[in-house]
Amino acid sequence: MNKRLTRRAGTLLATSALLFGTSVMLGATEAAAAQWTFKKASVSSNGSFSIGAYNNGTYAGAMTWNADPVTGGAPGDSFQVVDRLSDGWGMEAHMTSPVSGRTATTRGHTAVYYSPWNTKDLTEGTSVYIQLCAFKGSSERCSVAYSGHA
Repeated sequence: MNKRLTRRAGTLLATSALLFGTSVMLGATEAAAAQWTFKKASVSSNGSFSIGAYNNGTYAGAMTWNADPVTGGAPGDSFQVVDRLSDGWGMEAHMTSPVSGRTATTRGHTAVYYSPWNTKDLTEGTSVYIQLCAFKGSSERCSVAYSGHA
């Protein structure tokens, strides 16, 4: 009886170790599959800037802040995101200051997709802080909030 109990305990221990090892490896695989980096392009004299998102070094998307209107193009005091890769990850940008809650997103759309411009008039020279995130299901990888101005 004691031998039988020892074998069962050994089997249980081996099975637990196998399951734990598998879950650790699966978690590592998911993390390794998405190594996100974010880079800010230099701020132009008018305060405009962009943030690029890279998945394992491949350009995946971006956020563009447009401080002033562009003739025939984007409105001023606005931002948008683009998702460039069909990798299951989307792009979302959040203004954290001065107007928190402003968001541009590609949620619900397949790549290549440009979100609508999120626009609201700001006082000239107002500092803005915007963060770019890559999301997939409940996973999210975000940049720091980079700054420019209106």
